[in-house]
Amino acid sequence: MHDEKILPVEEMLAYKEFTDRVEILRELDNWVKNIQRMAAPSTAIIAPRRMGKTVLLDRLVNTVFFKPEYKAAPFYFRMKREKTTLRRFLLEYATVFFRQYIAYCHQDPVLFQDRSFKLKNIPEFESQNNAVQLAKKMAHDFLERYLENDHEDAQNHWDDFICIPEMLASFSGTRVAVIIDEFQDMKFSVYDTSYEHFLEMRAKGLLTDQGATDLCATYDRQAQSRKAPMLVAGSAVTLIFRTVMGGPLGGRFDFTYLKPLSIPDGAALLHQLLEIYVPDAVISPENAMYASAQTGGHPYYLYCLAMSKYENKNFDETDAIDKLIRYEIEQGKIFGFWQTHFQDNRKHINADSDEALGKKIIYYFTRYNNLPVEIGEIAEKLDVSKKAVEEKIEKLYLADLVWRTKARYYAFNDICLMRFIKFVYEKDLEGVDEIDLSQQNQFNNLKGRFLETVVQVTMMKFCRETIDGKLFGKTGDIRLPLFRFVDTKYVKGSKTRAFQIDVYGRELVKERGKERAWVCECKYTKTKMGMKKVKKLEHAAEVLKQEAEESGLSVPGVQMWLVSSGGFTGEVLKYVKDREDIYFSDQDGINGIFRAFGGNYNIPVFKDS
Repeated sequence: MHDEKILPVEEMLAYKEFTDRVEILRELDNWVKNIQRMAAPSTAIIAPRRMGKTVLLDRLVNTVFFKPEYKAAPFYFRMKREKTTLRRFLLEYATVFFRQYIAYCHQDPVLFQDRSFKLKNIPEFESQNNAVQLAKKMAHDFLERYLENDHEDAQNHWDDFICIPEMLASFSGTRVAVIIDEFQDMKFSVYDTSYEHFLEMRAKGLLTDQGATDLCATYDRQAQSRKAPMLVAGSAVTLIFRTVMGGPLGGRFDFTYLKPLSIPDGAALLHQLLEIYVPDAVISPENAMYASAQTGGHPYYLYCLAMSKYENKNFDETDAIDKLIRYEIEQGKIFGFWQTHFQDNRKHINADSDEALGKKIIYYFTRYNNLPVEIGEIAEKLDVSKKAVEEKIEKLYLADLVWRTKARYYAFNDICLMRFIKFVYEKDLEGVDEIDLSQQNQFNNLKGRFLETVVQVTMMKFCRETIDGKLFGKTGDIRLPLFRFVDTKYVKGSKTRAFQIDVYGRELVKERGKERAWVCECKYTKTKMGMKKVKKLEHAAEVLKQEAEESGLSVPGVQMWLVSSGGFTGEVLKYVKDREDIYFSDQDGINGIFRAFGGNYNIPVFKDS
């Protein structure tokens, strides 16, 4: 179906390669929907390179474009890293805006992507749509001013045009979602000069970043618009964060950090990739989970495994997967990706008065994968000052190898990056303690709570769909909720013991007092679940309500859900058969639910090891 439908944006991936991202795509869809009622503040998506940010934006535009009921036209501008003049950039920017706005109003995806469209063709475009009529007039006025002036008017014309999306949205009633990818590059690519002088400067190699016009700063007014708010994204994590959180734009943006895929969704992606690109390859669900865990669910690394040129590539055993990952990190695509990044940022990474010490600090930094970097611990280990370590970590921050929040530095959740650093630096260092970057403990922990993880990830994708009740042990159809959040939870009343709820979800509802909470008990063994587990969940549900009441909070209704890969005893089946407040899913049931929400394989049964 999707292959036949013309989309406004040509996506870079096969349609079914898009895996997970359901929650953030839903949030962004809701952001566009809320523009009409002026309830969508400007926001930024911040993600390291190759995390799937652009693919996410493509899918968002392709989704909301076909929702005319939102009355919010997506204006999607991808910032190129080609240097140009402000006058030329202004014409390109304005042309894309008017073309895409008109395309949305007419629901014409071909026009949305038609790069041959010129503003001078606007008068020929026939339309009875009031918003389009107004857009045509504004485009005519823009072009008239553009042609009557030269580059000396470019800065003033740009500043005036920044307000056009908001003005058109206000007058026409069809709002605008201003979506800009690689927003931070607007600082360094555009020069306010004549084209002749620009060519002369380029020929002499004098087009420096410092000489460019900072167009990001010109959005200080637009970023506060509620009729044409901005959604910006960037893969230079530190730079995009500084751009939207400081300077002229400071305080105007919310931001969302795009994380790797969940481990189950990473496994599903690997299955999809192999099915598309390596149809002869065979991988078990267990080994797909292992590969996903070993790469931290990073979509690009999973792509590298599927497309690897390693001559002995196979996915039959975990040892084979380990060798494949090692090859990719030490000489394959992952190596090339990070080697290029390190070369591009060598002024930050390798600029040290004491080169050996700098390398040792980077090496010891690898032990903090997805953890706060303990500067004092590294300083003590290397017998140097905290200041020396902090200065180096700050340089790694500028090189996008570290992120910072709440006055702490954190290593990215990127085990392959840590292994790359270990491979590159360890061989040059003498007398250093070897750092173990094995993910075996993580994989063992994953096996221990795998079913809870699958249930949690799947519940987060519920979006008020109707599903066959037999998957939950019931007859008829069941309408699923939309959850505000899903997580593990501990509950305790003033006079009760504490209970751990394997998976807890709170429904998102409009009407206060109508909330329901889901509490889930998961049993991931071959033996059947007995009454003891059922009673435990019932006690936890009662304590949950008691805890809310004692805290003065609204007491939710509670939906219990039993999930057991080994099924249920006859006593349990008899007890829950007619209980509307208790759902129950066996191996077939949870597999069916998992598949309905993106899983493309049966839940694995791990070997004992």
